[in-house]
This record gives sequence, structure tokens and C-alpha cells, in this order.
Amino acid sequence: MARIVPGTHRGALDPVKLSQPLGAVLAFLGLDRAMPLLHGSQGCSAFAKALLTRHFREPIPLQTSAVTEVTAVLGTGENLLAAIDTVAERTGAQIIGVATTGLVEASGEDLHGLLSARGARAGAGGPLVVAVATPDFEAGLSRGWAKAVEAIVAAGLHLAATGGTGGTGGTGIVDGIGTGSVRRTGPARGRDHLLPVLAGVSLTATDLDEIAALVRAFGLDPLLVPDLSGSLDGHLDDGWSPLTTGGTPRALLPALGTAAAAHAVGVTTASAADTLAGAGTAVTRHDHLSGLAAVDGLVDALRRHTGAEVPADVRRARARFTDTLLDAHFVLDGARIAVAGEPELLAAVTTLAASAGARTVAAVTPTPDPVLGTLPCEEVVLGDLTDLQDRAAEAGAELVIGNGHTRATALAVDAAHLPLGLPVADRLGVALATLAGYGGGRRFLTELANRLLDHRDRTPHRDRTSHRADDRDHAHRTTTAPHPTEESLC
Repeated sequence: MARIVPGTHRGALDPVKLSQPLGAVLAFLGLDRAMPLLHGSQGCSAFAKALLTRHFREPIPLQTSAVTEVTAVLGTGENLLAAIDTVAERTGAQIIGVATTGLVEASGEDLHGLLSARGARAGAGGPLVVAVATPDFEAGLSRGWAKAVEAIVAAGLHLAATGGTGGTGGTGIVDGIGTGSVRRTGPARGRDHLLPVLAGVSLTATDLDEIAALVRAFGLDPLLVPDLSGSLDGHLDDGWSPLTTGGTPRALLPALGTAAAAHAVGVTTASAADTLAGAGTAVTRHDHLSGLAAVDGLVDALRRHTGAEVPADVRRARARFTDTLLDAHFVLDGARIAVAGEPELLAAVTTLAASAGARTVAAVTPTPDPVLGTLPCEEVVLGDLTDLQDRAAEAGAELVIGNGHTRATALAVDAAHLPLGLPVADRLGVALATLAGYGGGRRFLTELANRLLDHRDRTPHRDRTSHRADDRDHAHRTTTAPHPTEESLC
């Protein structure tokens, strides 16, 4: 169990924190033929668009309501309604995801009433509008993602309750600003082969591919919500589109309201899972799917859900992963790593690294979350990259894991660097890094071990025993939660 401690600085000197609106935009990008819309100034969307474009190296669809100094004082409602109408008319978007910013949230305007009025007067065949309140002066990326996914789930339940029309002649307004839960009327009518999977903010496109492959191996069709594996997986389209090209289709969102069972992967899906469970769906929750115990838990749940034996290809993938655990242990046993990132990412990385014997000697996150107390390390700092550098240097970290800004931290403490998280602009392929599933865990541990081997080859003079003389004894004394045996699952 980890202690949660505050950073040592009064202010953020080198922040690792990303904003709520950015998290919501990222979630909306996982919907097909969608347009995220930031309700704020043009600069808000420009910075978000630049950051996401550099990280994913893909064109990012994003619009703004273009609030100015004058409209911020006199009222921003008309800007928002005009922006929604313009996007709907010019792009043909099927879904418009609205995320507010601190500028309009500070004004206290009744956005719920505005959006309800817009939905009442909208014509047939219009887009589904999903709106969330995401002030960027509080919380961060994880909270913005969580709110957006919760609103998307509420949209699916709303569409199911209204026969897929949204209740307004084809145009739906699903407002995540102060709305209640939607409860299914009557028994579940879900198709047995369709299994909704709510995705957390730490899951990349290839993580989602790993999860989807496990679900399909048991004869089920995964409904990923949201689905970045279809929209931000680095594919080339035949032509240019102003909207997302891939992701969760609007036509499948009503299936959330009729599904008998679902899985929620990641702590940022907790509120969405509560909404779905409140509608009568049996939701199985996973803090992450990194490490043998976590993936075995999903496989066992799928086995019990379907009544089928574990398929041969899943057995094979598990055998490869366990062999990688054994091989990597000879390199990673007692290795000292430092990690910075969102709470969900920290949980996945530290758990997977600990399973191969590595020690997390410094862990920093920008926002609190209950999952932090379960991490396999001594403490987690709610701070910034200055805190990470101070603690990594003190503990003699050999490898630093985090977004592109942590490269400077690694250089400062003479450690290797493994880029992971958002944003990373100076390396290719990080947006498709994998941690989830048997295959994702195998690739991550292999990369982690190789980075350390390269670093040790370049710095053979470094005394690895000079920091924390009890490292090796501690590593051998450290125990992890018991894993289900291969025989018990397969």
C-alpha cells in the first residue's frame, strides 16, 4: 500500500498536469463521425489541437465556440448554439461533443437550459449533442475523460429509451451538466454476443486491440466506448474528412441500454460504470488490465460469462507472457524506476513492473485518486516533474517512465528514459504503446528490460548498489497478490 503525499513546492514549477477539457476532447475523438467542440476562446482549442496533433501525428478534428472578451461578459450561450448549428450544417457530424472551459464555467451561465432549448427546436436528422462541464481550473485530464465517458454512456441509455432518436425528432441533447441517471424500463433485451467495454484514459489504440481480441476469442463482439482503436490508430484514409473516421458509431450506442453485461477497464470509467449499472447492466470493473493477475481476471470473467473453455490462442498468449516475465526478471529484479503520469497509468505501469521484480522508487501524479493507495510502492507524490527529479535522484533511479517532458528528468538524473503517456512529440509510436493484455504486457516488459540493458552498457561504471543497500533483499521480500494458476483458468 502506497502513502499519498503532497509535493514539496508551493507551486508547480514543471507541471505534468493536463486539463479537464483536453480529457473530454480525447474521449469524444473515440466516437465515429464526431466533432469535439470546446466552448471557450479560440486559444483554448488551438493549444489542445496542437498538442494532440503533435502526439498522435494525425489531423485532429476540433472546433470552438470562439468566445471573446465581449461575449464572455454579455453571455456565451448564443456562441455555443451558433457553433453547434454551424458544425452540424457544414460537417454533417453525427455526434457533437461539447466540453466547456474555465472561461465560460466562471460566468455561471445556464448551459443546461440553453442546450435543452436548442434540442427542443432542432429539426429531424440532426446530430447527437453530448455536453460535459469541464472547467480547466480544477481536476485534470482523467476527470475530463471520466465525465465525457459517463455522458456518452448516458447518451446510449437515452437513445435506447427513445428508440434511438434522442427524443427530439432525430436530434438528441444529452447534457452531462447536472443530469440524472437513466433507468431501463423492462427486462434487458441485449444481444448475447455483444459485450460493451468501457475504456479508460490510459488505454491506447493497441491496448484496445488487445482487449478486443480477448473478447472475440470467446465468441463475443466487443463494443468499445470510446474506441480510439478505430479513430486514432494511425491509419490512412482514402480521402480527407473534417470528422473522426472510426470509433464507436452512434448507431451502436443504444446497445448500451440493452446489454445484460459489460466490462469497465480503468479507474476513469468508474462513474460511467455506475451509470450503466444503475440502468440494470451487470458491470465487471477492472482498475487496469496490466499484469498476469489482472488479465487472468478478465479471461476468467469471459470464461464464466460464456461457459466456454479458454481458447488455444489465449493459452498460447498467456504462456508467452509468463515466459517473458521469467526472462525479464533476470534484468528487472531490483531495478529502480521512476514514473510520472495519470493515476490510471501509474497503476498499470507500477503493477506490471513489480511483477518482474522492478521497484518504483519515485512515483508522481498530478491528481488524486483512490487507486493510488493500492500501488506497489512506498509513496506517491501529488506534484510535478520537479518532485519526480528530486526523488529519482535521491533514490538512484535507473529508468524514468513518463511523457516527453520527463526526458529532461532522465538526463538530469543520468537514467534511461521510456516515453509513455501524453504528450510525446519527439518520438514515434508512443501513441500506440501497449500495456494491456498478455501481448501488451509482454511487449512492455521486453522494452523496459532492453532500455535498462542499453543504459547499463553505456554506463558500466555506475555503482548500482550505492543506493538503498537493501534493494535486493527488499526485492526478494516483496510479494504480489496470488495469481490464478494456468490450470485453474485454462
